[in-house]
Amino acid sequence: MAAPPEWLSIAQIVTTHGVRGDLKLRPLTDDPLRLKELKTVSAHLADGSREELTVEDVVLRKDGVLMARFRGYDAPEPAARLRQAWLQVPYAEAKRKPGQILYADVLGLQAVDDASGTPIGEVVEVLRAGQDLLEIRRPDGSEVYVPWVDAFVLKVDREAGEVRLHLIEGMLE
Repeated sequence: MAAPPEWLSIAQIVTTHGVRGDLKLRPLTDDPLRLKELKTVSAHLADGSREELTVEDVVLRKDGVLMARFRGYDAPEPAARLRQAWLQVPYAEAKRKPGQILYADVLGLQAVDDASGTPIGEVVEVLRAGQDLLEIRRPDGSEVYVPWVDAFVLKVDREAGEVRLHLIEGMLE
């Protein structure tokens, strides 16, 4: 089983907005205001460097746009340096609601046919589309995709290192 990631992305900075250094964010979490609970956040910048940012303000506007301001970035020119940065928290500190599974939690787990107990392959990615898909790499290197819905993904067991799947005819072809 692959090791969990070191960092978990919770938002991406899209662009600057206004004259006070406000930044428009694209949230990557089901709780866009999660960032408001944090005092600091790690920014993985487009140039590959990392910077710790102190959160000053986070607002979810009525139009659904998430805006943030960080200490030391009080004008558009310096804030522009943060464009396209990924805002991240340490994976080990990621908040979960009871029973909640994060996308990163399934990466590296073994996909197993629940009916037969047969291993299918390793979950290598979760593709976000109209319906989220588990991308599973089979031992022969081929890939199959399983919709992440309760009818097919029966159980995610991080301790056992597996995802139990209900497969239907033709699903793995």
